[in-house]
Amino acid sequence: MCYKYLFALLFFTYGVSQAQQKSISRNELYQYEGTYDFGNEHRITLGIFDELNQSLAYLDLKTLKIGLLNPTSPGNFRDINDSTKTFAFISKDNKIDGLAIVNDKTKAIAKKVAPHQVESISFQSGKNLIKGDLYLPATEGKHPVVVFAHGSGAATRGVGFFTTFFLQLGIGILTFDKQGAGASSGDWETASFDELANDIIAGVDFLKASKSIDPHKIGIMGNSQGGWTGSIAASKVKDLAFLVMRVGAGENVFNTISHEYKSSLLADGFTTSEINEIMAMYHANWDLAAKGKTWEDGNKQILSYRDKEWFKKVYPQERTKTLSSLKWWTWLSKNLSYDSYNYLQHIKTPTIWLMGEKDCNVNSQKSYPRIKSALQLAKNNDYTVAIIPKMAHNGMVAKNGYYNEPLSFEYAMGFWETLEQWLIDRKIGKK
Repeated sequence: MCYKYLFALLFFTYGVSQAQQKSISRNELYQYEGTYDFGNEHRITLGIFDELNQSLAYLDLKTLKIGLLNPTSPGNFRDINDSTKTFAFISKDNKIDGLAIVNDKTKAIAKKVAPHQVESISFQSGKNLIKGDLYLPATEGKHPVVVFAHGSGAATRGVGFFTTFFLQLGIGILTFDKQGAGASSGDWETASFDELANDIIAGVDFLKASKSIDPHKIGIMGNSQGGWTGSIAASKVKDLAFLVMRVGAGENVFNTISHEYKSSLLADGFTTSEINEIMAMYHANWDLAAKGKTWEDGNKQILSYRDKEWFKKVYPQERTKTLSSLKWWTWLSKNLSYDSYNYLQHIKTPTIWLMGEKDCNVNSQKSYPRIKSALQLAKNNDYTVAIIPKMAHNGMVAKNGYYNEPLSFEYAMGFWETLEQWLIDRKIGKK
């Protein structure tokens, strides 16, 4: 296995085969997005999740079960993880009004609540045109809005139940295709974190010009890699209302991908001595990239380890110079030194930073004190930093969080409840 871009994984993209999915156009799926209330404080919220073939992803806010829906006929879906459970959407006056969840023994009917509207938008960020979706509550007045700062990879606008979670609290969300992904121009594979942060800032500026949005209640939510790009953006937007971080690193990129690669090697059964040698190889390679050396220099250094017994396991195929490998080298040279600590020292914005105890992509235990220290240096008087027990990088309950661990499809207790109460307490969200 070649260890590269492991931290690109977002919510639960691994462990579920895309071959299981049937595709429906985004325009058709929009109507099903939203929150459905069964009574007795039981709600399910669901939205379009691009990382799995534009499927509908749901979160049960009571049981914390999550899943993906596969269409079987117009308005009807089956839970991919439970073939006995079907989701039948109820239409009234040509609009989706409710949801019936049926299994072999029971049938539960929910009313669609927290209505919203969505429009496709675009804004300029430097030389790039960024395209995405703006979701707003379908109520009168000006609304608070959060700008979503993506994790790694070719991330696009559909972020599943994160969208509708905010909407059911009366908070709009701007989510866009990362530059060079989806319909946005640019190249995320070679962009620096400053460039990606500028896209987020451009999104904030776009919102400020809207008459439907409260300019004093615009925030940023960073996810994974968004811990860096979101922090950079937040440090530059002086009037930002709030900052939400999910599994973002409080360390620099070099240390974070070291933690990530080591975790993956452990998951694959490499011995301690092998891991030490492999990590020494990677560190020397990354140092060359950071110093501005060429891909050829880095490749020569990697190949100096080719007689090691483990080498073929790490690189089962011959290393060749490709456009992809050159872009990865460029990415390393631009981004290895970024450290969220340096930006958090300047952020006085109310901040909540939630991490996972079992995160193999981000070292939560080392990040925790650094994040708190940086915010204290900023004299930030309103911050919450917490590690959610048993939570992996994908948000789910995990034993160890390794990439090859079977998925629990249950979100860790404490994440959504903490975030919701934090937003309500600051009068950003409301029930």
